[in-house]
Amino acid sequence: MECFSANMLVLNLEKTNIMEYVTINQPYCALTVSHNDKCIEEEVNLKFHGIQIDSRLNWKNHIDPMIPKLSVARYMVGQICHICNNDNLRSIYFAHFHSIASYGIILRGNSSYTRKIFTVQKTIIKIMVGAHSRTSCKKLL
Repeated sequence: MECFSANMLVLNLEKTNIMEYVTINQPYCALTVSHNDKCIEEEVNLKFHGIQIDSRLNWKNHIDPMIPKLSVARYMVGQICHICNNDNLRSIYFAHFHSIASYGIILRGNSSYTRKIFTVQKTIIKIMVGAHSRTSCKKLL
C-alpha cells in the first residue's frame, strides 16, 4: 500500500474488492485484507469491463448470459436468410454474433463452456450457407 502513497494515489475502498483464485481441488477459504483499518471485501464473482470472472476461472458465469444473445442472432439470421444475400448475412453475423462471441475470448478461449458458443456458431453458419442441420461444419468454417 506504500506504492499508493508514493505515487499520490488514493484507494477507493467502496470500489475495491479482492479475489483469491483457487483450483477445483483446492478448498475455498475466506481472505481478510484491510487498509487504514477498513476491511476490503472479498468477492467470488466479479465483473470487470464486461467480463465475468470467478475465483475458479471456469467462465460459466461469463458464457451463460452470452448464449441467449447469440441465440437471438441465430434466430435473426434464420428469419432473413431467404431475403438477404451472403454479404448482408455476413454483416449481420459479424455485427450481432461475432462481436459478442469474440469479446474476452483471449481470456476464456479454451474453457469447457466455450463449446456452447461453438454449437450456436455452427448452427448459424449452416443457416447462412443453406446447409442441412446435420451437415458437418468442418468445410463450412
